[in-house]
Amino acid sequence: MMSSIALPAGLRDQFGTEAESKDQISAWLMKNLRNRGYRRIITPIVERRDLFAEFNMQSEQYRVIDPAGDELVLRPDLTLPVARFLATTSVKLPQKIYYLGERFQAAPELSGGQNEQTQAGIELIGYGSLKAEMEGVILMHQLNHHLLDNQLTIELGHARLVDTILNALKLDEELQQQLAQALYHKNFPAYEKLLRQVDAPQTMPFLRKWPWLFGTLAEVNDMLAEVKVPKPARRLLDQLKTVAEFAGELADQQVIVDLSSAVPQKYYTGIVMKGYVEKTTSAYLISGGRYNRLLANFQSQLEPAVGLGINIDALAEAAALKPVKKQPVFVYAPFELLGQAAALVEKHGNYSLALADSLQEASQQAQTAGAKLVVLDAEKGMKEC
Repeated sequence: MMSSIALPAGLRDQFGTEAESKDQISAWLMKNLRNRGYRRIITPIVERRDLFAEFNMQSEQYRVIDPAGDELVLRPDLTLPVARFLATTSVKLPQKIYYLGERFQAAPELSGGQNEQTQAGIELIGYGSLKAEMEGVILMHQLNHHLLDNQLTIELGHARLVDTILNALKLDEELQQQLAQALYHKNFPAYEKLLRQVDAPQTMPFLRKWPWLFGTLAEVNDMLAEVKVPKPARRLLDQLKTVAEFAGELADQQVIVDLSSAVPQKYYTGIVMKGYVEKTTSAYLISGGRYNRLLANFQSQLEPAVGLGINIDALAEAAALKPVKKQPVFVYAPFELLGQAAALVEKHGNYSLALADSLQEASQQAQTAGAKLVVLDAEKGMKEC
């Protein structure tokens, strides 16, 4: 019988401290964003499969058949539903939007990864300035300072940098794709072997150094001083440096740049932002960037946009949380004094009724819960036990 009700592979229950840590982080983050003028959006957990079909979500999806026979999926991404909402409603832009919800993506087999994740995030829709990227960096820094004991590293890249440089070389499509994959995966031997097929004498000094252009902004600038950056990439690199310099000015913030950063999703078009800490099992706690062409898939008008997704499960695993709750107090009272007990419970936020019919049982429940026990007695009044 037990095997028939066991959870499917890749899913798990969360209980007690683990679940409460996620609540604490989510509550802090949601309040922070509301106070900063963001507006909440809640989208359905199921969407039409076609919404995600064009974007190659890189994993198997949970499929659902609705009562009408249409094929739906449990959403593998929370940005695309926001784009769908904006394209099908009359909400005026620009908008600063935030969300919190579950996403479902099948983890690689035998990886130990979870198929369901709680994700929070922001979407800055209609903002074309680099200040939108800087707003994302500020949020990452706040998470770092308030929850991660300044252990978060912000990694910055540019979604178009690799394709822009490789396109300028006029290579055949297969070689270009192989070079890009070798760069993204930092496969130095494969990259050097593929580079022998490239005939670009003027660009070759940069191409040879390219896979190593990763580190602090100062380190990358030192390496770039020795080579000439291909002309088509200079404007993109300037954007990346501007955001990196801003991030580096924030107190206690570690920042690195990567000139061959892999793109989280194909709809990204500009600065890519990722955040990680060394001690977590997840690759990235935070991931996002600019996606100026996303809404073009749903409507004719292009809208600039920047978004960040925050893995709440990974953040809870890494967070240096400080206890915020008071010790609970259980109030035990006979039935004729429950009105007085209710008044105490309503007055004190950490009080609740002792749900026992005997004082001995109430004492045991309080001990198990780590709670104090207050007893109401018709003759002796109120006392602590």
